[in-house]
Amino acid sequence: MKYESQINSLFNNIDDDYLIDLICEFSRIKSVWDPKNGFSELEAALWIEKKFKEFGFETDFYYVTDKRPNVIAELNYVNNSNSENSNIPTLLLEGHTDVVTEGDSSLWSVDPFSATIKNGRIIGRGVNDMKSGLICALYAMKLIKDSDLELNGNLICAALCDEEGEMIGVKDFVQSEYADRISSVIVCEPEANNICIEQKGVAWISIKIIGKMSHGAMPYSGLNTSYPLANILTECEKLNDQLKEHKSILLGYPSITPTIISSPGLNNGIPQNNVMPGESEMILDIRLTPEIDLEYILDRFDSIIENAKLKYDSNKFTYEILESRPPVKVDTNSKIVKALSDSYKFVTGNPPVIAGVPGSTDGTIISKEKNIPVVVCGPGAVTAPHQIDEYIDISEIKESIRIYISSIINYLEIKQ
Repeated sequence: MKYESQINSLFNNIDDDYLIDLICEFSRIKSVWDPKNGFSELEAALWIEKKFKEFGFETDFYYVTDKRPNVIAELNYVNNSNSENSNIPTLLLEGHTDVVTEGDSSLWSVDPFSATIKNGRIIGRGVNDMKSGLICALYAMKLIKDSDLELNGNLICAALCDEEGEMIGVKDFVQSEYADRISSVIVCEPEANNICIEQKGVAWISIKIIGKMSHGAMPYSGLNTSYPLANILTECEKLNDQLKEHKSILLGYPSITPTIISSPGLNNGIPQNNVMPGESEMILDIRLTPEIDLEYILDRFDSIIENAKLKYDSNKFTYEILESRPPVKVDTNSKIVKALSDSYKFVTGNPPVIAGVPGSTDGTIISKEKNIPVVVCGPGAVTAPHQIDEYIDISEIKESIRIYISSIINYLEIKQ
């Protein structure tokens, strides 16, 4: 491998025990977004800022909204703010500081925020998704900074808020000058260190049907909204079956899934046995593969709505796209994919696993707004996030820190 001696020298400087201690310390911070009970990402973000500064990075800590900060660190070798150096590569290592709720803590075998080490694993909320990956990125940057290497490009590490919610952290980040300088991204989400070059796109659609409320014993004095909703739901199921023709090798099938069905509509009263609601509402979760775009689905969905309007011509129909992000697909020949692939093989001795992310990460927004290669690669079993007794294998953490170091060197290259 190119730069093998320099990379091995950096590997010799890795203190795995220190890395695990950092992850455990960080994971013991309860960074669930739960303002009613006084919890947010703030303490976790302050901890990250403190470590960034201890390690000597240029650091930017700023609030996206109340108690929800982004933290950015930079390691700059080349000034790429002027036109002469505009083609100098800048690699972003991206992660998030928030975690999901622990749920019923009595179901856990350990305290959810104890980051307990047992049988070669760390157990605790957020150790997998995704505090281990974020700390691996931070520590990789530190080791490179502390070396005497001069790279032919720059590094940015972003610890962003609210990935588990509305993704306000990355939505703010992509509008910043940092994002303007980035040439490629590694999202450090848990994917068993697989190299994920595709991610499903997503669209959330709200459908509302307005009728007239009436007594359940006298439905003809009102206007029913449940039947037209059922009609649309049935047609969406047919469309979902048709989408199976567009299967992706890495991501599987695109899909249309009703996630919320409400009658009466959301925030429009409570259901009663003897009341025919005057409004029904449904939320559809649409997942897209690179083989199909949202317009294809929306064209067919428009036909479903128009046919429902003809059949139920007294009802009023509305639908709204709440949010949409296109799928991500990165060329296997791109420099960042090659850097990660070569590094995976160098570290593990095995060929890399090229895979896809069935869900949606911050990377989908970066890809949409900046149109740059975004690859997901981080430690942790894909099935472990958000579960009781969330865990991560320490062996994967040790692999990940080495993959990151090697990938950074191979992507940015060493100055001659």
